[in-house]
Amino acid sequence: MFPRHKISDPPDTVRYSPRVLVAVCAALLSVVGSLGFTMSAASANPPGNWAPVTPGDFPDPSVISFGGTYYAFSTQSTPELGQTQINIQEATSSDGVTWTQSAQDALPDVGPWAKPGDTWAPSVAYNGSEFVMYYTATENESPGYQCIGVATSPTPLGPYRDTSLQPMVCQDGNGWGAPTIMGSPSLGGSIDPDIFTDSTGNSWLLWKNDGNRVGQPTTIWSVQLTSDLSEPASSSTNQLLSNTQGSWEGSIIEGPNMYETEINHGSTTTDSYYLFFSANVEASTAYAIGWANCAGAAGPCTDETTLSGPILSSAPGMSGPGGPALFRLPGQTADQATLAVAGWQGATVGYLNCGIRPMYEADVSFTGAGSPAAPVLTDPTPDVAPAIGPTCPAPPPQPPPGYWQVASDGGVFTFGAAQFYGSAGAIRLNKPVVGMAATPDGKGYWLVASDGGIFAYGDAQFHGSTGSMVLNEPIMGMVPTLDGGGYWLIARDGGVFAFGDARFYGSTGGNAPPYPITAAAASFLGGGYWMVDANGQVFNFGNAPNEGSPGSAPDGYTISGIAPTHNDNGYWLSSWNGNVAGFGNAPNYGSMYGTNLNAPVVGITATHDGAGYWLQGSDGGIFTFGDAPFLGSMGGRHLNAPMIGITSI
Repeated sequence: MFPRHKISDPPDTVRYSPRVLVAVCAALLSVVGSLGFTMSAASANPPGNWAPVTPGDFPDPSVISFGGTYYAFSTQSTPELGQTQINIQEATSSDGVTWTQSAQDALPDVGPWAKPGDTWAPSVAYNGSEFVMYYTATENESPGYQCIGVATSPTPLGPYRDTSLQPMVCQDGNGWGAPTIMGSPSLGGSIDPDIFTDSTGNSWLLWKNDGNRVGQPTTIWSVQLTSDLSEPASSSTNQLLSNTQGSWEGSIIEGPNMYETEINHGSTTTDSYYLFFSANVEASTAYAIGWANCAGAAGPCTDETTLSGPILSSAPGMSGPGGPALFRLPGQTADQATLAVAGWQGATVGYLNCGIRPMYEADVSFTGAGSPAAPVLTDPTPDVAPAIGPTCPAPPPQPPPGYWQVASDGGVFTFGAAQFYGSAGAIRLNKPVVGMAATPDGKGYWLVASDGGIFAYGDAQFHGSTGSMVLNEPIMGMVPTLDGGGYWLIARDGGVFAFGDARFYGSTGGNAPPYPITAAAASFLGGGYWMVDANGQVFNFGNAPNEGSPGSAPDGYTISGIAPTHNDNGYWLSSWNGNVAGFGNAPNYGSMYGTNLNAPVVGITATHDGAGYWLQGSDGGIFTFGDAPFLGSMGGRHLNAPMIGITSI
């Protein structure tokens, strides 16, 4: 029996455009020199060494069969230098096992509502007269959330065209699309579409609201589509599953893929509905695939991994599998299917580590006990040699950890591998020091005073200052560029002053927020920066995406610091009371919230690998979380002036 569905699904946690990833790898280097397993049992993986079935990066796969050929579609490409980025990648296969990636772009231009260069998670189906693609892109309108658009083509390989002036589904609070799909207040946007057609001929769209961007739960939704698949048939939506139901899922559940099949129960045969999904942080080995059984495309659904854990997780040859897509191969019966997923090749996780996410396949059978029958994964297929992706130089070893503490009188205190290169502690300052930043190689640092005076030490170069200017508001901190060839000075009203090779991307200086700016950070890839005010509102400029803000910062929550994750997909905000809030893909490794602090927390800085952070107290106390080691502090010692910040190697 032909599978009653289309397959397509992806995760969303990597949000920045990968077109510069190979360049960034080089830039960073130059800067730093069954088995019997059923899903109702304990977690397990198929045996053997997983090998990819595509020769290069092919995330969030979606597979359809038409006219004797299999077509696969995936998230945008990660081109090497000099190559053109492909918005939606595609591959073809005559047997569904051996795939050939194409250099053609299935979606040469995104819809007028979307920004180019940020295209994800396609899902394609045939409506009887043309091919319909739902895809994810970033909206032009503020706040720039990701939304779902629809494009069509007369042929399976495209090109697909989207002429709509607005996305089809977007829970961003702007009121686009059917009212109940839009969500008010915002649910963070909508991503990861999946087109599913049930045995009655009705078609549905499944997707995930991007709640992790705005500090809300993530939920998988469905809505019935019109017969031509072009739009929702009504505003009646269904909530199928959320990340609150499985302990292994963390704060993210995404990449839905629904599959319907007939299950033989002896004398009776029933239609069973399976919802496969991805969960946890995509750029990590914890990313994995779970499943739920559903009464139908409108739900309800029951998460079958709440106690048992995921059905598929990291295994030899593949890390962090996600974006499940089921389809039927020739010869497979109604209780069999093939599972396509994307995973980090081998143990190299993350694009900034020069990793790639090719497509993998495994056999699935639905012959276990239960109602519906629990899927059983067998050996990954086929067993082919690992593919070779974009070549990157071997990354250098990570530097030993270290951090600097800085006081308002310019005193600098070093711990771990952080070296002392000088301080302003013995200088009579015109204005107090309000910030510090290290050079990219950790062999120098800058101090900045509230009048914008700059003090450079070690290999930190002086590129200019506002020390002789009349400022509307005092400077609150500084942010260096990626290569250390410049820096931005940030004022309390959000005014930005760029020096050296730092480009001006915008400011709030002409329209000051009601609360003072208290912290700022550069985007990890360069080319932008964030500012955050005392009440938690985040302002993003250049290529720094807005991944969310707290609704407000109640008394005691005055925001005192921001630290980005290491792929521009999220950031942490620290508060005076020791609270840490993560947005986007920033995991919360812990905080001092609820602890009786001797002094307020005045800053946060992330570890070199982004898997932890340090908090700085104004009394010199240091608090460590994740993989951040405690290397010493000035806590409990006599200070001539309070600590105002921390920076790390």
